Amino acid sequence: MNAIKTAIAITLVAGTTSAMATTTVEAIPATKLTTVKADAVQTLTMAKDQVKATTVAVANQATEVKDATVAKTTEVKDAAVVKTVAAKDATVAKAIEAKDAVVEKTTEIKDATVAKVTEVKDSVTAETTEVKEAVTEQVAQAEEKVAAVKTEEKKSFFSWFKKKAA
Repeated sequence: MNAIKTAIAITLVAGTTSAMATTTVEAIPATKLTTVKADAVQTLTMAKDQVKATTVAVANQATEVKDATVAKTTEVKDAAVVKTVAAKDATVAKAIEAKDAVVEKTTEIKDATVAKVTEVKDSVTAETTEVKEAVTEQVAQAEEKVAAVKTEEKKSFFSWFKKKAA
């Protein structure tokens, strides 16, 4: 930027010098006028060259800044992509871990439930068998008592007839 200001200032000075040289032509001899014009042209040419060089330098710097900005933007974008992928992978890993934990817990609960149900079923089966055996025994005993009572009644009924008939 300073180079541009300097080039403009030199151009302004050269232009003013040139303007002054043309206005004072009548008072200045021709040789001096030629020398002043040559100096002004030389200064103007130098100023133009300097402005060109400055413009090229500024353009080169702008290109470098643009390239650096693009590189930095690409770098930041790539870093963001890497972070996003890492976050996604971490989230997926946590979700899988949570799912596996739920499956494991569910399996444990199912196994425990199956074990309890099997235990209760076995216990009920054993108790049912015991009750059946006890009921069967009691029924057999009751049948024996009923048979004994019937036999005794028959004996006593017939024995009463036998006693009376005799």
